Amino acid sequence: MSEDIFSSNRQYKVSFDSYEMRMSHWIDQPSLIRESDSACLFSINTDDWSAWEVSWLDESTVTLVMRKYPGLIDCTIELNIATNEGQAISRRASVVGSFSSVKEWVLGLT
Repeated sequence: MSEDIFSSNRQYKVSFDSYEMRMSHWIDQPSLIRESDSACLFSINTDDWSAWEVSWLDESTVTLVMRKYPGLIDCTIELNIATNEGQAISRRASVVGSFSSVKEWVLGLT
């Protein structure tokens, strides 16, 4: 994914830092950005987590389907910008909380 994905009101976007991990294996690291001041509200910028699907549920709620390279671990993250809360669900567990607690939980998945 190389193009930004905007919320319906264009106040927020998900941008990607993309790089090739191995030949034809791309990592797309997502960052949730507020357009008015370019503030990063949430990001998963590690060497092994990649966004596979991104969709806006409404103008302030985004869903990210993430996979940890090489693809054996995955989770779905839902972030509500209006409340600064999110949730993440993997095959074995889930978490609900602030953006920072969701990020910490995701980075701890093994």
